[in-house]
Amino acid sequence: MASAAIALLAAGIARADTPATLDTLEKAHFQAEWADSPVTATQLGIHTTDSLLDNTSLAAITARTDRLHAERTALAALDVSALPPDRQDDRDILLGEIDLSLIENEQVQPFLHNPDFYVNLATDGLYSLVNRNFAPLADRLRAVIARERQIPGMLATGEAQLTQVPDIFIEITQEDLAGALSLVEQVIPAAFEAIPDRKARAELRASTKSALAALNAYQHYLATLKPDGTFALGADTLSAMLATEGVTLPLDQVIAAGRDQLRHDQAALDDAARAVNPLHPERALDNLRRDHTLPDGLIPLVQNQLVDAQRFVVAHKLVTLPAMTLPVVTSTPAFERSLITAATDWPGPFERVATTSYYYITPITLGGTAESIEEAMGNANTPTMLDTTIHEAMPGHYVQGLYLRANPQWSLTRKSAQSYATTEGWAHYVEQMMVEQGFHGATPRLHLAQLQEALLRDCRFLVAFGLHAQNMSVQDATALMQHECYQSPAAAYKEARRGTMDPGYYSYLLGKLMILRLRADMQKTAGKDFSLRAFHDGLLSRGLVPMRFIRREMTGHDGPAL
Repeated sequence: MASAAIALLAAGIARADTPATLDTLEKAHFQAEWADSPVTATQLGIHTTDSLLDNTSLAAITARTDRLHAERTALAALDVSALPPDRQDDRDILLGEIDLSLIENEQVQPFLHNPDFYVNLATDGLYSLVNRNFAPLADRLRAVIARERQIPGMLATGEAQLTQVPDIFIEITQEDLAGALSLVEQVIPAAFEAIPDRKARAELRASTKSALAALNAYQHYLATLKPDGTFALGADTLSAMLATEGVTLPLDQVIAAGRDQLRHDQAALDDAARAVNPLHPERALDNLRRDHTLPDGLIPLVQNQLVDAQRFVVAHKLVTLPAMTLPVVTSTPAFERSLITAATDWPGPFERVATTSYYYITPITLGGTAESIEEAMGNANTPTMLDTTIHEAMPGHYVQGLYLRANPQWSLTRKSAQSYATTEGWAHYVEQMMVEQGFHGATPRLHLAQLQEALLRDCRFLVAFGLHAQNMSVQDATALMQHECYQSPAAAYKEARRGTMDPGYYSYLLGKLMILRLRADMQKTAGKDFSLRAFHDGLLSRGLVPMRFIRREMTGHDGPAL
């Protein structure tokens, strides 16, 4: 215990006369994290530092890294054997969260190599103040003005620190900058146009002008930045990332599981294609794309699909819904439309006022050519949107958010956890589960749409490991996406490119495979007494923690991940 106390004192998060306990270490960790990242705190529903941006200087990041090491030492030294099993797990969950943060700070280092790190901080910092009505408009306006005033300094810090920036990161950041400029120039002023205070509006105009000038200067900086370095993180870093999810298998075995799933889903898609178009199965995906609504009917379509999905979940007792509410279906904010087609936005776990959840759908714009409009409508075809609604909302991400808000007794660790594999794995798993259970009669078109999305996640898995651990080029990754997973050339490139910056997008398939393995193991043990609803309820009621701990708490012991 002495070494733990020394580590805590070194980190400045404990008193000499305060014994280290899991409760005190946990509280100190999260308070320090929220102080270090005011933008994250706002997103979580903690509004004590809404007027601040994160300090992204190397000195601040080094201090945070030192603190995390000290916390890890103290947590690892704790004897938690007398605590309840879920609190024992909380300690290990928190260790994994700290490990992932250390990987980010010491190995990935986006603050040194990824200019988008700074753009995302600016947009997240501003949009988190306008997308939820958690405080009076005038109070949020003051916070926006304060954060806009800090954007020039934050971007200047980025310019001073960035080194060895791969060309693909520059390309992505330039596209994201267009969205950031739109947010600052259009979305923010429109959100506060009803403010009667002339002085406040004048201050917003001034801060907007300053932020826009800084963003434009950053854009010019990117245009003159000489590309250098590589995006590839290496096998050791990916193995370390997997370990935080409880996966310690050799990397080649993990990759082999993805290849096996790809072959399985390709065969299943061929069968579904023959069911959709027996004479010309090669045209089945085109048949799917022609099954769409008109642009102005997209949101009403999704609203109806939400109701249908909820009725099916309840009637077939697939999962207990903590509330019979539904998210508000609305258009994706304009500045994000180039990046996403659909997304669920639930309130942070500590939000007490603005608790509405939103299901964003990117609208089909009518300003393009007839061909581009038809292509957009084909992308938003009815079966694909139904599969998307399952994933994003019912019983996917939205239901995860319902469980988060329905369990106020969860520890700080459980409330704050958001395992990539568990979060996305559940949403990906329920796409398959709903078809298995006969949703919409398990029609061939829905099954085909579900399998096409499954293939996309299979390729994300293989591309992530290929790009970062197997010397795969972006061109090779694009070809894999296009020819093995049937993505269009444009979509294939964007998906491959995403993998350079987001290697963790292997988590969609990884999480689904872990859930399916756990389900199969529990079915085998329970036999005829197995309840699908009890399985789903048990999984969701543990929080968005790594599947390793969900398995342990549902079965009483550890077991294989895949």
